[in-house]
Amino acid sequence: MREGADRIIERILNDAKNRADEIIQAVEAENEKILSDARKRAERQEKNMLDQASKDAEEQKRRIIGVAQLEARKEILAAKQKLISEAFKQALDKLAELDESAYFDVIGKMLLTHVETGTEEVLCSARDKKRIPASFWNDINERLARQGKQGRLTLAEETRDIRGGVILLSGGVELNCSFEAMVEMQREDLEPEVAAILFG
Repeated sequence: MREGADRIIERILNDAKNRADEIIQAVEAENEKILSDARKRAERQEKNMLDQASKDAEEQKRRIIGVAQLEARKEILAAKQKLISEAFKQALDKLAELDESAYFDVIGKMLLTHVETGTEEVLCSARDKKRIPASFWNDINERLARQGKQGRLTLAEETRDIRGGVILLSGGVELNCSFEAMVEMQREDLEPEVAAILFG
């Protein structure tokens, strides 16, 4: 599943990179305007001051420019964070919108990885409950049995409001294997890599 998710994330990141560059250019242009306005204000103040106050004027100019630069850095950082979040959201969207064959393959790999006993109850979205065929569950149970597990997964009557993936229920304990939870779990590790791809 990691390889499939990585490929999807890579595709999304490539698409998002162009958008990221445009947004960052717009933010940098705005920041340049802020810096330019700050310099002009500082220069006007400097010209109006007496010679005795010239040192104070230079300090005032430095402060105004420093504040403007700090604001510019904050805006760029906020824009980058927004783009990173958007990349993860798009990755989640792409996972949820996989064609059925690829989607069932991902779900199958998740189950084979995360099922512990083979007797868990599986909760999924209402959409998945309708579209995943009984043969899928039979195949998964057979594969679990080959792994030495009991191979008696059952599909719960109850559904959950998740984009994709499953939730495993065993003895009142839930293991959240929804796409949302899986992407969020990997986000901290992947975020530096995503940022490097988006921003170089």
